[in-house]
Amino acid sequence: MFHKPSLPVTRRRFVQHTGLMAGGALLAGVGHGHAAEPAADLPHRTLGRTGVEVSTLTLGTAPCGHSTDYSPDDVAKVVNTALDLGVTSIDTAPLYGNAEEGVGRALGPRRQDVFLATKVWADTVEDAEKSLANSLRVLKTDYVDLLYFHNLGTRKVDEAKGPDGVFTWLGRQKELGKTRFVGLSGHNLSARFKPFIESGGADVLLIVLNFVDRFIYGFENRVLPLARKHNLGVIAMKVFGGIQGGFRNYNGPKRPPQLDPQHLDLAMRYTLGLSGVASLSIGVHEPEQVRENVAMLRRFTPLTAAEQARLAVLGRQLAPAWGPHFGPVAERVALREPAAIRIA
Repeated sequence: MFHKPSLPVTRRRFVQHTGLMAGGALLAGVGHGHAAEPAADLPHRTLGRTGVEVSTLTLGTAPCGHSTDYSPDDVAKVVNTALDLGVTSIDTAPLYGNAEEGVGRALGPRRQDVFLATKVWADTVEDAEKSLANSLRVLKTDYVDLLYFHNLGTRKVDEAKGPDGVFTWLGRQKELGKTRFVGLSGHNLSARFKPFIESGGADVLLIVLNFVDRFIYGFENRVLPLARKHNLGVIAMKVFGGIQGGFRNYNGPKRPPQLDPQHLDLAMRYTLGLSGVASLSIGVHEPEQVRENVAMLRRFTPLTAAEQARLAVLGRQLAPAWGPHFGPVAERVALREPAAIRIA
């Protein structure tokens, strides 16, 4: 379990939800068809200036939420498996099919043990309000720990920063007690992050970081240094390159990742070895994939110099075939070894 940092008296608004979760004790058992598995310790890291300690694995719920043969109860089984194995960080979104409903069914009184993130994907405050209200309803909570402005590469970013913009509205949700922290997520157009980061309104980033997209989107060089400068928390996504066939090909139960399975362990070690990265958000279709990912994180060791060199070569080789698979790149990226990537 992670322990929430000490916050001002207004933090009381966050803990009042305990009495609001009618029926929570009944919902907590959804998804358990077996005794709880031993939660051997997963490594934890501090999520930047939030001060929160999170597990180095964040449960991504997009694949299981989108799977056409998965009900909310099936998603709840995935969530409970992750929690039983020591995962303390969960990432979801209203876009992810049954994901939010499944997470809500799983948590119940376990909500206090989870760093819960969801997202708003909107260009107007009216749409953002509706999105967040529905998320809180189906998640069966009156607040989330982290609320992302999702996805910068597809949003009207100039309007978002205005006094009546969605990003400004996100900051107000902290004051209202509906979220503890504000985040930015994005898959492409990495140059868009700088003004948002420098505005001081964001606490956490969710960005694409893997040894192939390093040579396509370049978040390692363009965004990570800014995150470190401002002490933002960083959660990496698309660690395995995403799902083969793109965003909408999540139908399971085992849609393969973009990367060949033989490279998954190295990919995980590459991303978790980047300076400033606190956790890896890895989406899964089923409980067994959670167990596999937890096993990888438990045996994490930093890459050797030889392994770093090997991945640099492999990343350059794969990048042309992958191309701009998450959308356009802000500027042309030369397929060469970037400079000054810091490894923790």
